[in-house]
Amino acid sequence: MIITMRYRLWSSASQPFAPVLTEFIEYQFSRQTWWLKTGWEQRLLTALDLLQSTIHNPSPATLGGRGAIQRITLKERDTVVVRHYYRGGLIRHFLRDLYWDQPPRPLAELICLETALRRGVPTVEVLGAGVTWTPIGLYRGTLVTREATGFLNCWEWLCTKPTGEERQKVITAVAQAIARMHDEGIAHADLNLTNILVQATTASPVALLIDFDRAHIFPSPLPRAWRERNLSRLRRSLAKLDPNRLLTSPADLELFCRGYQPSTNVSLPGCRP
Repeated sequence: MIITMRYRLWSSASQPFAPVLTEFIEYQFSRQTWWLKTGWEQRLLTALDLLQSTIHNPSPATLGGRGAIQRITLKERDTVVVRHYYRGGLIRHFLRDLYWDQPPRPLAELICLETALRRGVPTVEVLGAGVTWTPIGLYRGTLVTREATGFLNCWEWLCTKPTGEERQKVITAVAQAIARMHDEGIAHADLNLTNILVQATTASPVALLIDFDRAHIFPSPLPRAWRERNLSRLRRSLAKLDPNRLLTSPADLELFCRGYQPSTNVSLPGCRP
């Protein structure tokens, strides 16, 4: 049942994203609100009970960021990835998966993902977002995306110790994907190796950027300071996962710099101009 929208999603603060939201239909059921992509709504509506069951009674899951990721195969054999939102930091001990941000965090990420896709940023297709409201106005959030089959995250790929042409092409693809995101005005909030997916099994490797929770959207290419902030986060991720530099080398950084810089006139620290 479709009922009146609880939020005016195209308020003055959201007007630039109204065209994005026209691709999604809002549904409300009891204490739940869902935004589902046109063309997928019937398949996802049929699976809503399963989605909720998966969230509240999870099977062993792949961890992604602070949330557990579940894969669900729909009747049409399409596989979707369901991510429930969990808090990090000290506040997780008190609220764990409860939020009050407006617009709801899943909706904001949906808007960012769809905007990134429209701007040509390599990422996954977002299919829906949902919130379950509590009696006191807080909510729990869920995001649904289409599965990217045949991909590993960048850290998993590095752990396979790839060499030669494959290594060069994948590192270049990752650098170009990040450069494209920055050139298109998207600032990732948590750019780390596990939020970069790579597919190295083809002659032309592919890199996808995921997890756009709390990302920022700009109307023009990112300025240097925002690029530095993103890439500094990526360097910290690498230092944490590979503190002894057993899986990476200075040659990898040079490859990354060459792949990133042709897309921009911005010279970045650690990269030769």
